[in-house]
Amino acid sequence: MIHAGRHRIKSHGGIPHGSTCNLGESLEFYLQNALSQLPERWDDQSGKDNHAAQSTAGNRPTAVTGGGLDFEDTNNASTASMMDLTSFTVAVNTDFLMFIVWNPETTSTNCYLSDGTSEVFQTINASRQMFKTPTAGTNDMNHSATFTIDAGEKSVFMIHRTNGSTGTIKLYKNGLVHDPSVTDADAFDLQNLGSKNDVSHWFDGIIYDVGVMQSNATNKNRDMITDYLCSKHGIERLGND
Repeated sequence: MIHAGRHRIKSHGGIPHGSTCNLGESLEFYLQNALSQLPERWDDQSGKDNHAAQSTAGNRPTAVTGGGLDFEDTNNASTASMMDLTSFTVAVNTDFLMFIVWNPETTSTNCYLSDGTSEVFQTINASRQMFKTPTAGTNDMNHSATFTIDAGEKSVFMIHRTNGSTGTIKLYKNGLVHDPSVTDADAFDLQNLGSKNDVSHWFDGIIYDVGVMQSNATNKNRDMITDYLCSKHGIERLGND
């Protein structure tokens, strides 16, 4: 239990919440940083059993001292690191928040979440992100005017969609917001961690925490998750929206 003043704040999968900020029902999955994490299965802490697993020893990431898993891009489907999630859907016209704590070894064509070739979360380079959905297609988002995602830097990165059918998408690094003026309210599925459909664009670096929430993906909840993850990982909180 975590306490703040006179009010008791419960936790769900390590993320604190109170009666007005209950994340449990909205989390689709949350893979939480843990010591001695098993590379064959990363247990989902959302309560929905969307675990990430890898049955093939040659494709497993490596456990990291201090928590997290180290994914290797060998440019070979037989040896690159990747895991499979229990597939789930973020519905059309629905707000969502994707959050990840990572330390990328490289930043070019790093896909960290996907489902086939039509649903992709991917780093293109230090300056650009790609979010792709089946109907709306590719959203190419250049955030270099506000921040970069640098190799060897541990950070909290978020993609936040709000406004329902408008589908306004903003990017965040350590709480600092960049609005790329992208809109996409499309539905999408996710089932791959660390790869693009298990066949290409493998993620190269350490993933410490990663999760997706929908329906209750408010600014207040985003700020709360940012505060928690920055504090947990000793990362400087840069700003608020």
